[in-house]
Order: sequence, then C-alpha cells, then structure tokens
Amino acid sequence: MDLIKMDWAKTAWATTAALLAMAGCTGRTDPDFIGSAIVEAQTYQVAALVQGKIVGLYKQEGQTASAGELLAVVDSIPFTLQLQEAEAGMTELIAGTRSRENEIKAAQAEIRGLERDYARIEPLVKEGSLPAQQGDKLASALDAARLKLSAAKDMVASLGGKRQGLEAKQAQIREQLRRCYLWAPASGRILTRYKNPEEIAAPGQPVYEIGKEDTLQVDFFVPETMLAGIKYGQTVRLRLDPPDGEKDGARFLPAAVSWIGHEAEFSPKNIQTRESRNELVFRVRALAPNQDGLLKRGLPVEVWK
Repeated sequence: MDLIKMDWAKTAWATTAALLAMAGCTGRTDPDFIGSAIVEAQTYQVAALVQGKIVGLYKQEGQTASAGELLAVVDSIPFTLQLQEAEAGMTELIAGTRSRENEIKAAQAEIRGLERDYARIEPLVKEGSLPAQQGDKLASALDAARLKLSAAKDMVASLGGKRQGLEAKQAQIREQLRRCYLWAPASGRILTRYKNPEEIAAPGQPVYEIGKEDTLQVDFFVPETMLAGIKYGQTVRLRLDPPDGEKDGARFLPAAVSWIGHEAEFSPKNIQTRESRNELVFRVRALAPNQDGLLKRGLPVEVWK
C-alpha cells in the first residue's frame, strides 16, 4: 500500500509540475486550479483468522461484494471433530455429576436415619439399658456417613469446575469454527484475490482486498500560502478529462475536505527546480461521493476550488 501511495503521489506531482510549467510558458494560470491527484479508495484486507485449507472462494477480482457477504471458507473439519470430542466429554461429565448428586442424596438419607436411631438409643445408653458399645457403633456409623457426604459434595464441586473449563473449551472451538468463514467487512469491489482454492491460509494472511466505491478519496498538496484558505468540510471540485474523441465535456464532481495535514512536507524530488524542492507543502484529503461510478481507483484528476 505504501508503494502504491508513493507512485500515485509522484504521478500527481509530475502532473502538477507539467501544468505549472505550461502555465509559466503562457504567462497565465487559472486561480481556481489547486493541483492534480490520483483517486484512491479506502481498502480493507480480509485476512484468514485460522490456519487451514481454503475450501471455498466465492468472489473473483472485479466483482462487487456487499457488507456481511460470505467471501471464503477455510476447512472446518478439524474444529468440528474437536467440538464433537468436547461435547462427548461434557456428556460424560454431566452423567458423573448426576451420579455424585445421587450419592449425596443417599448419604443425606442415611445420615437422617442414623440420627434418628442415635437419638432413640442415646438415653437408653445413658440409663444403662443398652451397652455403650452399641451407642459407640452407631455414632461411628453416623460420622462415616457425614464424611461420605462431605466427600461427595467436594467431588460435585470439582466436577463443576471441570464443567466450566469444558464449556470454555467448547466456546473456544465454536469461535474457531466461526473464524473459518470470511465475511466482507464493507460493501465494495474485489481489488485483489491473494489465494486460490485448496491453498493453505495462515492466520493474518490476506485472502481478499476490498475497495469501497460509494465514496472515494484524493490526496493533493497545497503550499503554505494556500493552507489558510482550506477548511474542513470545504467543497472542492474534481475535474475529469473528457472521453476520447470529445473536445469538450470535461466534468466536475464535488468533494469535501476531510483531512488536513498538520505537518509540512518537502516537495517530491521529481520536481526538478531548486525553488520547488525548497518549498514546503501540506497534504490535504477530500472525499468524493461516487454515485454515478465515474470515479475509479487510480484515475488521475485535477482539483479545483
């Protein structure tokens, strides 16, 4: 992208230099003329988010895509198998938890019965009607049942933690499955297709480049003396050359200034005069609606007040 910007910036400056040279030869220039520029589009790179074989590419270069439209699919079978494995583990975990919960209910019922029995024989043991050993035996059984209940509760809590981890793993796999599908982030035209079907995509590798067409932009340069007259939202005109075979018919399209550079830049070196090389200029960007589709990426235009 930086090389493209450098190329069109050099072209714009070369065109501007030629026009200024012609104006110098004739001794006149149009005060409304600002400079030349190359039309550019806001671009989006649609990159793969997971590694895998590309099993579907649904757009060719030059075709249009709508926002949210499916562009490509990366092989999702490995993640589908992982999800099935995690779901099987979840089923087993749920069954184990249910079994432990039943153990808790059985231990609670056992404790209630032992407590009733102990409450009945404790007075008899104190009176001497029953041997102390019988009371001790019942008390030991009651302690054992309580320990069994506590262990079952701890196991259920442990299984609950494992369930949370397994649910997180399932969510992660589902997210990986979702990332196997590449969607258009905005409406526009397919500028570049970097991959072919059956090739391997890696995370972060671009598969498509999309350029917006509803609104395009131009970057042009103004000298410091002209900068004070440029304001945000100001309307400028883009002049398009007439079609081949027509002497007249140049068309002007409106554009609005959307960004003004806050730092001065030196003129590009391809302007071969000492005066121009020593001048400082400011970069200005304007956005132009493209309802009629006349503007295209890479199209040279002139910028006028």
